[in-house]
Amino acid sequence: MIIDCKSCGMSYDEKEYSMCPYCGHEPVKESEKIEVKSRKQEEKSKDIAEPEVVRVRASGNSIKYILIGLAILVAIAAAVYIFVDFGDSGVTVPDKYATIQEAIDAAEDGDEIIVQIGVYRENIDFKGKNIILRSTDPSDPSIVAETIIDGRDSGTVVSFRSGEGEGAILDGFTVTRGSGILISGGSSPVIQNCIIEDNTAEYGAGVAIFDSAPSILNNIITNNSGFLGGGIFIEESSPLVDGNEISRNRAEMGSGIVIISNSAPMVTNNIIADNVATRLGGGLVVALSSTPTIRGNTITGNVAERNGGGVLIEESEPVIEDNTISRNRAANGGGFFVVNSLNSALQVIGNNIANNLAYIAGGGFYMEGSSPTLDGNSFIDNISEYLGGGLAIYNSSPVILRNIFESNQAGIPEGGGAIWVSEDSILELNENDSNTYTLNLPNDIFWE
Repeated sequence: MIIDCKSCGMSYDEKEYSMCPYCGHEPVKESEKIEVKSRKQEEKSKDIAEPEVVRVRASGNSIKYILIGLAILVAIAAAVYIFVDFGDSGVTVPDKYATIQEAIDAAEDGDEIIVQIGVYRENIDFKGKNIILRSTDPSDPSIVAETIIDGRDSGTVVSFRSGEGEGAILDGFTVTRGSGILISGGSSPVIQNCIIEDNTAEYGAGVAIFDSAPSILNNIITNNSGFLGGGIFIEESSPLVDGNEISRNRAEMGSGIVIISNSAPMVTNNIIADNVATRLGGGLVVALSSTPTIRGNTITGNVAERNGGGVLIEESEPVIEDNTISRNRAANGGGFFVVNSLNSALQVIGNNIANNLAYIAGGGFYMEGSSPTLDGNSFIDNISEYLGGGLAIYNSSPVILRNIFESNQAGIPEGGGAIWVSEDSILELNENDSNTYTLNLPNDIFWE
């Protein structure tokens, strides 16, 4: 039922609204009117003057002011809430410090520095501090790509050279346009979730490690170029290199990774792909008495113009286990090239060595002056345009057990589709030869 408000005069539906929606006035119900009338009569009988209607609710104008006051209180409360919960974004750079280095200089061990998206044109040094330096979300690739430390082509972009420990963490940045990341002086920082690209240096254009034991985890190391180690260079060090993509780097030797000089890293679960060496070791070089463990990696599509498209080993005793070495190519040793490694501690176990190409010898594997143990590997679809489709053996005495040689091919009738053996080599097989041979061309084993 439509009624007129007794206070403001506006009309409204009494069934829909219990009070006036315009001014807040509440109409007096019939029962209340009767009660009021009775009271008025009673009071009149006592000759006491009273208002026409006894009310307990404030007038419309009073309600308006009360509502305004409540709105102000709500706004103040919201402002306080925002200040408490959101006023401090947690971002250190550039909110509190204009540059990353200023934030590092002011930090103490255990501090965390959070860097907003942006390009920071500087070269930074952790200066021995065990602090966390991270982007706003290291797990988000788009944020990592847009949080950039740009070295301006003026030297090392990020340095750890003062004995930083595992508490020093670089997490979720793009590191570019300098000589990459330097780790030295017995440091053991953690480098994770970073993109390390477009850097140039003589040694380790992406990451250079000297006499240290860092953890290099889940990074993309790409398009870097140098003399030794386009992606990573490791000297006299024992880092953990796990879960990285190391791709499209260039170097004269070891375009993906170089491991030299008594180094003993763990290189596990990486993708080492499409790197190019103008001389030796397209994917990986291990040299000078080093003893790494290389396990669970995919080493594919790498190129060396001379030797060792996938892996080159010289004077070292690595354990190379459960890797996929495929589609690599070189003049000699499309998949592997092993030289001057006479210690039988050199173990090549359980690898899939497939679809590699050598222009001269050893499509899958080339060895010279060495005594490795090859156990349980699969040599499949490797090609040499001259000798040793699967394996070429020069002046060596390997132990070859339980391997599969299938559909490998050499380019000449005396080439040895599966294995070619020089006259000055000693090939040790089981008495009944535990290796299997299938569809190798032009033959399985050729003895010179």
